[in-house]
Amino acid sequence: MQVVAAHSRSIKAFAGEYVMIVLSIVTALALENGVRSYQQAREAQEAARSLDAEIALNIAETRSAIGHNTAQAQKVNGFKKILLADIKAGVGDKEAIRHTMAGQDFGVSMVTPSLQHEAWDVAVANQSLSHMPPAQLQRYAKQYASMRDLQAVLAGKGNGFLNLPQFSDTFSNFQMDELDARALYRVLTQMGSLYETNASMLQDLEKQLVEEQRRTLKLAQR
Repeated sequence: MQVVAAHSRSIKAFAGEYVMIVLSIVTALALENGVRSYQQAREAQEAARSLDAEIALNIAETRSAIGHNTAQAQKVNGFKKILLADIKAGVGDKEAIRHTMAGQDFGVSMVTPSLQHEAWDVAVANQSLSHMPPAQLQRYAKQYASMRDLQAVLAGKGNGFLNLPQFSDTFSNFQMDELDARALYRVLTQMGSLYETNASMLQDLEKQLVEEQRRTLKLAQR
């Protein structure tokens, strides 16, 4: 009976030690997971702050470009109005052009925002995006996708409304004072269309970025 009792006590002692070991392991794993979750949440928050700052910078740059290009469009449309009136009135080419330009520059000054994406690239590289809530990640992805799409359009089709050889010839003839008023009017029409299309695309992007940032801010405040 003493042997059985001693054996029973050793089993209980072993079981107690086993339970303690298991509890220690479980506790250590839980602490490790807690620390990892905290670090991942902090990385996601830091990435979000960087993304928000970069998007805010892109919005400001986009607004600046819209203002510049809109002003240029208004300038070109002013040229067109004066020139067309002189053409219809039968004013000679040189006189009509001098009247239209009135000492102002004739050229293209198109501004496009750089639309930076370095913060997004870093967040992708260090995988901090994977720790964000799905809804938040989706909003950021949507904004950067829109910026990339617009950059591709501006790079591939930015001059779709402007006949560059014709513009070059017109500018050269203007410098030599050998320009036909109707040729200038056609180029001004192309330039006006280019400015207006560019400004319209930038305005659409600016509106979308601002709306998504507002939704992201509301989501973060919940």
